[in-house]
Amino acid sequence: MGWHAVDAVDDAVEATRRFLFPFNAVRWAKLALLVLLMGGGANAGVSVPTSPDARIGGVSGVAGELGTGTRTDAATLGNALSDLFAGASGDWLIVAAAVAAVVVVIGLSVASLSLRLVFYDALRTNEVRLWRPFLGRLRQAVGLFAASVALSAVATVPIALAVLAAVAAETPTGWGPIDSFAATAGSLPIGLAIAAGLVGSALVLLATLALRLTFEFVVPAMVLEDRGVIAGWRRVRQAIAGEWAELGAYLAVHFFVGVGIAVVSGTAFVIAGSAVVAVAGSALLLAAVPLGGLGALASTTAGIAAVAVVVTVAVATLVAVTLPVSVVTRSYLIAYEVATLGGIDPGLTLLHPDLDPDSTGADRDSTGADRDSTGADRDSTGPDRD
Repeated sequence: MGWHAVDAVDDAVEATRRFLFPFNAVRWAKLALLVLLMGGGANAGVSVPTSPDARIGGVSGVAGELGTGTRTDAATLGNALSDLFAGASGDWLIVAAAVAAVVVVIGLSVASLSLRLVFYDALRTNEVRLWRPFLGRLRQAVGLFAASVALSAVATVPIALAVLAAVAAETPTGWGPIDSFAATAGSLPIGLAIAAGLVGSALVLLATLALRLTFEFVVPAMVLEDRGVIAGWRRVRQAIAGEWAELGAYLAVHFFVGVGIAVVSGTAFVIAGSAVVAVAGSALLLAAVPLGGLGALASTTAGIAAVAVVVTVAVATLVAVTLPVSVVTRSYLIAYEVATLGGIDPGLTLLHPDLDPDSTGADRDSTGADRDSTGADRDSTGPDRD
């Protein structure tokens, strides 16, 4: 049998070359923006700040004043009520700020996932457009966010419970439910504890695999057929049913592809980072001379401002220098994933015919120049339409 996961390694190289070249500055700028902002997952771990409940203290104060006797005057009661509402107001401000922070995080996560869908849409159409696809994919991004949060929770809850039980068993927290849970977990028979550990490990592995397949296989199906995440999962399940050996090969090859990409990206980051650090260090040395020495960089307002400016410019420069490498590596990795899916089920081929090396619909002239679906030569110099 043919291993589509292996064949896709070379197919993705060709697809990436056709997608990124001939070089177009506008196209690359849009892709760089997508790579910089698009998300691969969702993080729902938002900590809500807690504080002593001022309302409880206020109510206790009122009760105490009223319980001292019948001689409580109106002024005392008014002061107590004023303290109560002042405390409640401060508490509600904290709650409102926490809710606003959660809403902002969720909104940014959904927007980031929508941009990820836009990247897949660019592979589907061979046109890098931003605004309209972004708005059109927001509904799918909301479903993808909800699914990723749910799967992430399933994958992390068993680990969190195990860590919590181990920590609380060593050092009681003083909170009844947690200490009781730790005591119950610690008193389980060895066999039952092992069984619970195996079940938890299996749950973590299955949820992690489901999360990976959601982003690597379900997302292309969602973009290609304009489906929601649940309908996309049904479509992918039909595609991979009975293809477990192919799926195993894909996971293995994907691991080595990921290692290779990490090596390339890490090498580029180290080289660029070393150069940026050297230049930034030289700039700080030059800035320290008129200020009176290196110590002035941390002890004077002008020195702190100089450090802030140099660090900001250095970080921005490092991002700008390494971003083209990220565009190439991210494009290749996603092209590999969608090429494998298209090999497993040709009905889920996401790559545009001009990008797909296996496509018979790509019309190429005798010089090898790409043509679009109407037969016209593809404009390699004009900007992509938005």
